[in-house]
Amino acid sequence: MIPEDLLDEILLRLPVKTLARCLCVSKHCYSIIRSRRFINLYQSRSSTRESRVMFAFRDVYTFLRWYFFSLPQPPSLVTNSTCCIDSTSFCMPVCVHGLICVEHMFRLWICNPVTGKVALLPQPGPREQFTTWYMGYDPINYHYKVLFLSKKCLLDAYKVEVFTFGEESTWKTIEDGNVHFPETRGICIHGVLYYGAHTGNGPKIVRFDVRTEKFGKFIEFPAEACGIYGVCLGFYTLVAYQGKLALLASKTISIYDLWVLEDAEKHAWSKVSIVITPEMCSYELIWPGVTGFVAGSDELIVTARDQFHEFHLVYVDLKTQRSREVRFEGIRSSFGSSLVLAFTDYVESIVLL
Repeated sequence: MIPEDLLDEILLRLPVKTLARCLCVSKHCYSIIRSRRFINLYQSRSSTRESRVMFAFRDVYTFLRWYFFSLPQPPSLVTNSTCCIDSTSFCMPVCVHGLICVEHMFRLWICNPVTGKVALLPQPGPREQFTTWYMGYDPINYHYKVLFLSKKCLLDAYKVEVFTFGEESTWKTIEDGNVHFPETRGICIHGVLYYGAHTGNGPKIVRFDVRTEKFGKFIEFPAEACGIYGVCLGFYTLVAYQGKLALLASKTISIYDLWVLEDAEKHAWSKVSIVITPEMCSYELIWPGVTGFVAGSDELIVTARDQFHEFHLVYVDLKTQRSREVRFEGIRSSFGSSLVLAFTDYVESIVLL
């Protein structure tokens, strides 16, 4: 009989797909792998493993399906998708700490791309005309949570609800003392969910602590950014840069401004100017666009198509001024290369096996 602590250590070293097979080995293995204790241990270990980049493409022919591709670091030639998920919503899917959340037929679904398992979240309440949602991850308690905002009329304040995976299967209404109207995609960094929103005092960045389920004070946009781009949130993309929240804005196809949040309480930002030269990324590529940074690095991810409409990724190291390119073989414009999402800190999750 293998001691339980030794069995834990063996199982913790296995990839998620292998763990899924171990569920069928014995009732004892099944009970261990499905336990909250083991899931917490595995999630804690996963944060120390090498992260990958997850890309999502929307099929422009049907507009009803997203294709997800998980790339190792360093990336190589890509030929097959990790998974594909249907979506009838204009809301973009999100991928947080290994799980994908997507809206389909006015319902929220959670998918684990490693196991291929899908779960339907309970309905948060009567369907309202205006809704939006975000997903976050609490790295302290290893909980995934969905933040859901809904209202009947355009000028109403949003009702805010939170759902925690693995807990009681009900939505919890929370108070939001800062009335706001979400406008941008969200990003979760170190257990804090950020997104851009309009308020009575102009555009702000909202922060929501996933663990405490409380909103913090609004973060002011950098003054220089407002001066250059005005108050239009559509100019900005929220990205993670070396573990910090950053705003990315495009001036041209080769020139970008990056504002990095240094202190949220003091609304202190630093600025990085990015110029992509022909030596870094060939201008022969069509519609190049920056989607984010490889987790914890200065490596910029640029997406583009070539003259044959095949999709390319270019990883540009801002320190060494060098680049490397990845081609998605057989993936052409039918996958919507003009609409690409990048999730730069993807790790495998054991949840929803």
